[in-house]
Amino acid sequence: MRSRRRIAATAALAGLVAAAVARDARAEPLADLEKAHNAYVAHQYDEAEARLRALLDPKTGELKDPDSVAEARMYLGAVLLAEGKKDDAARTFEQLVLDKPDYQPDPLRVSLEAIDALTDAKARLRDELVAIQAEKVRKAQEEKAKADAERQKAALRLAMLEKLAGTEIVVQRSSRWEALVPFGVGQFQNGEEGLGWLFLSGEALLAAGSFVGAGASLYDQQQARDALARGDGTANGWQHNGWVAAVTGDVFAGAFFVTALVGVVQAQLSFVPEHVTVRKREIPPVSLAPVVGPGGVGLGGTF
Repeated sequence: MRSRRRIAATAALAGLVAAAVARDARAEPLADLEKAHNAYVAHQYDEAEARLRALLDPKTGELKDPDSVAEARMYLGAVLLAEGKKDDAARTFEQLVLDKPDYQPDPLRVSLEAIDALTDAKARLRDELVAIQAEKVRKAQEEKAKADAERQKAALRLAMLEKLAGTEIVVQRSSRWEALVPFGVGQFQNGEEGLGWLFLSGEALLAAGSFVGAGASLYDQQQARDALARGDGTANGWQHNGWVAAVTGDVFAGAFFVTALVGVVQAQLSFVPEHVTVRKREIPPVSLAPVVGPGGVGLGGTF
């Protein structure tokens, strides 16, 4: 336990030391910048120029903050003017204007001559500054248009995913054996509702007529036999009625078989192997919540 506490204390101390070193490292360039300004104020222009050029060196210079870099260039331009190096000063001020067009010098820290030279540099570079600003606006508009396009693309993709998640494709396969069943079964299976009801009702009526005819024929024949047994003279009439009923039943039965055959043939010729339907389904609500884990911080969804 003590060793763990010792390790934790050592790690904390190391972190504090690292933070202090980093803070001192950031403070050193600013301190050098202030020393260079002090040398400029004291008219020690050689020392001031050397310090400022070291700070602004693109390879070894430690001054990285844009505001501090602009300040250093302003001091360097003022030093060069004080040394009589007007051309070098003009180039320095132009570089300052190009890097930071909105820079405003502190009139209490540099000479009026240096401020005027900076104003002249802005005047010389007015057209170039306008072009730079226009280019910035163009890039900003392009980035905005790109971001809008990405958002629109993401919205379309989300809508497509929601549509796919909210639909279910159901495939129902048909059977040729079922298509052999009469009473419109094949038509209903093929999705032909009208024909299905037509064959179902027609064949049902024909089948019913056949059964009624057969039943009536059996009844009349029984009545004829009873009349013969009684010696009643109505036996011939009952036999005739039975014959008519039998013929009628046969006609209905024949019509039923023909209609059923036509229905089966039609169902086989129009056979549809499968039916694809799309059904809607509810998408469960998703709630997002921040999640902290070993991989970092993110958003997690719960259904």
